[in-house]
Amino acid sequence: MSKEAVLEEMARQAIDVLLLGREGNARYVSGARRLFLAGERAFAPGCVVVRDHAAVHLLSATDFGIPEGIPRHNLYAPSWNPATLVGRVAAIPGVAPANRVGVDGLTPLFEALLASSLPGAELVDAEAVMRAARRTKSAEELALIRAAAAVAEAMMTAALDAVRAGAPDGTIKGVAMQAMAASGVTTAAFEPRIDRNGGRVSVAVGVLREGWEADLTRTVPGPVRPEELTAGIARCRAGAAVAEIGAHVHGIGLGYEVLPPSAVLEPGMVLSVGTDGARDVVLVREDVPELLTAPRS
Repeated sequence: MSKEAVLEEMARQAIDVLLLGREGNARYVSGARRLFLAGERAFAPGCVVVRDHAAVHLLSATDFGIPEGIPRHNLYAPSWNPATLVGRVAAIPGVAPANRVGVDGLTPLFEALLASSLPGAELVDAEAVMRAARRTKSAEELALIRAAAAVAEAMMTAALDAVRAGAPDGTIKGVAMQAMAASGVTTAAFEPRIDRNGGRVSVAVGVLREGWEADLTRTVPGPVRPEELTAGIARCRAGAAVAEIGAHVHGIGLGYEVLPPSAVLEPGMVLSVGTDGARDVVLVREDVPELLTAPRS
């Protein structure tokens, strides 16, 4: 997590304020963790970053779980009334005079409210800032992704053992989730997916450990990594474009990270690379890419 990387990218793109509603973005810049969310919600600015003050403000009624680096006076209270919430955001020092305000999501209602509360501001895409800041991972972040990958491996081991024992799909999913919980993790990136094609069974698992994602897909019987996946992983080198990898590719870190086909790989990027029935997590390096999902025979 790096507030400094976000502030640098804001300066480069001449953005004065960020209004962030996506959890991965808010968590990256603040280090705060959401306790729990059931279901879906529309966009709301849960995190505000003011470049001139180098300040991060969070939507919270309590300082429980808020990192020590964010003082209590940088918290703004929730409200069921969107107009009240936007008013509180506009009152944050440095927001009202902003010329360019980045948002990572928007509804027609919030767009109208922001236009009314910040009439002099131009609303721009905050995702461009956050994608650039989050693209390459620090040593600390890589350690967290490696730990998530280890949990995904434990889930896969349990799931494939159940497959080989002839267990039904519900049992396979259950033992995978049990293995995740036994590793001290409570949140899956998605429910384990099982696909049966004749005598072959594909299993996909994903985990969010402290917000950091790793996912893994294997098919039995068959090789751990088909030739197409092995070849695609080998092409994950600095300077290559995503379109050149020849596999299904997206970035991972604090959740799913979109990578357009034209994106050029850089050292320190972490990718989820998959072909039909197989997927691994890969670290891009200057030379040979590194598998973060440990090899399995």
